[in-house]
Amino acid sequence: MWRRLNRGDLEGSNPLLADEEFHRPWPVRWRVYEDYEILPAPDGSDWRYIQAVGRNGGGQPKCVHSYNPLIDTPYLFLEFARIAERRDPFRALLDWFERYGLPGMTEETTMEDREHWKGMNFPQVRHDDRGGPADRIEVIWELAHQYNESLVLYEAVLSRDEGKLEHALFPEHELEYAEDRRHGLEEKAESSGASWTDALVDSALRQVVEYTSGDLYIYAYPHIVYPDDEVFTVEGLTRSWGARNLLGAMGLQFYWLITSAGELAHCQHCGRIISYAPPIPSGENRRTRKPRTDKKFCDDRCRQNYHYHNRIKPEKNSEQR
Repeated sequence: MWRRLNRGDLEGSNPLLADEEFHRPWPVRWRVYEDYEILPAPDGSDWRYIQAVGRNGGGQPKCVHSYNPLIDTPYLFLEFARIAERRDPFRALLDWFERYGLPGMTEETTMEDREHWKGMNFPQVRHDDRGGPADRIEVIWELAHQYNESLVLYEAVLSRDEGKLEHALFPEHELEYAEDRRHGLEEKAESSGASWTDALVDSALRQVVEYTSGDLYIYAYPHIVYPDDEVFTVEGLTRSWGARNLLGAMGLQFYWLITSAGELAHCQHCGRIISYAPPIPSGENRRTRKPRTDKKFCDDRCRQNYHYHNRIKPEKNSEQR
């Protein structure tokens, strides 16, 4: 059965939603602006970048709304990765910008500011959500396809689908590389005694981890949350995570997803992760009631289907005999 991940899988694996009081995140407010413009490279090269601009290209950009990507959009990675599957991917990418903002690869600190601390590493806690020269369209486009490849690989792993795994691991447009990789994997399976499916899963997971680690290491970081009280106490310090930009937020979301398989419950019918996170409210309303943690199915439909295929249908078949 093919496992196509959905929003519930991302919400269910997000620890900030499961226990928000304990894992209070760094209060990132990422802004979305009214207008964006794709501009040519400052040095005359053939690459382009995107940034927020004022209406009709003049004045200061206008913020239309802001949000915390780690809490308000726990499915951000999924939405970005699916762009490559859309009928018009580039239009979908522009729509994604208008809905969630720019990835934020451009740092807020100027080079003059950095020159003062030359030789020392001071990573920026937060990057510029208005975009800029580092938010290159070609790079963002490549990242969207890489995220999609990671997602498809992981779905193939969950499904243990040999055909999908082989298609992803042995690309037809790189025949020599694909054949070398297949040969190496066959030798590894034979020497280790693993089945061909297990060997494919192993290779796919290694590639998924490699893809995930990049943005995670660069754009996300552990964060210490201190109490609101004026006097600190040992008991008041808690751990959490922060993201420098949307790439960091998406990296964390996928990291939580792929490392949660052994910790979370799965639907007995479809196998999806069961989300225990309450629905994300609109406006300023906060969650007041935690959902049940003894669920066995995603929803009523899965419970009914499970009951039919495992109870009603077998009884009917036995009666007919």
